[in-house]
Amino acid sequence: MSQNIYDRQDFFEAYSKFIDRSNEPVDDDLLWKRLRTLLPEDINGFDILDVGCGSGWFSRWAVTSGANSVLGLDISQNMIAKGRKASEARPGDAGKLEYRIADLDILPITLSDKAPYDLIFSSVAFHYLKNLEPLVKQLVEAMKPGALLVVNVEHPTYTAPKTPRVVEDKETGQKSWNLSAYHEEGERVVDWLAPGLRKYHRTMTGYMDIFLGNGLSLVKFLEWLPTEEELASGDIDDVEQYRPLFLMMSFRK
Repeated sequence: MSQNIYDRQDFFEAYSKFIDRSNEPVDDDLLWKRLRTLLPEDINGFDILDVGCGSGWFSRWAVTSGANSVLGLDISQNMIAKGRKASEARPGDAGKLEYRIADLDILPITLSDKAPYDLIFSSVAFHYLKNLEPLVKQLVEAMKPGALLVVNVEHPTYTAPKTPRVVEDKETGQKSWNLSAYHEEGERVVDWLAPGLRKYHRTMTGYMDIFLGNGLSLVKFLEWLPTEEELASGDIDDVEQYRPLFLMMSFRK
């Protein structure tokens, strides 16, 4: 069973206060600007699965962009409730966008009658899952030939350290990310927004073995690092300059 930390009150309150941007225009989001380059230019008429949809920001964007149907899955009742509330104010979502609570570590997951899908999307979800390989196997089976799987996970250099932090050389003053235990795949427990967040570290090879081993072909690969302009803007924490935060990949069936 996946950890459902977004339904823990202390974590959800901190997330809502400091991280959640679901009510802001998606085009203004720096992460989205990178992710958008991995997606098809035109998704009109697509049937889409949003895996780990959170509050549904991508699902709503897909409907606005012409998708025929979108199913958003997430373990968190709090996040699904936020998504449903947002869609209540959007008449165009009715009949096209469905939110469901689902534990992605308990398989098989129940899909919609619109499967197989033209596009499966997952952002900031797969690194929380212990049983990723069997999930990917089911997702590939639910894709149409030629369909895309677009994935965004925390970068392996970010998830690797058991005590993640920036360290400073006492002699030179040079700062660096304390990359360690990279080859040791498995569970990590960190304090982020609240104590006890559980995630699973995989190497780049580990991820590629899962996706390519299930018959997918790599289309695009992107590591998220801020530009000098983004760092200078003050919208990004200084720590982001020392290691990639996200690993973005698209695969074709």
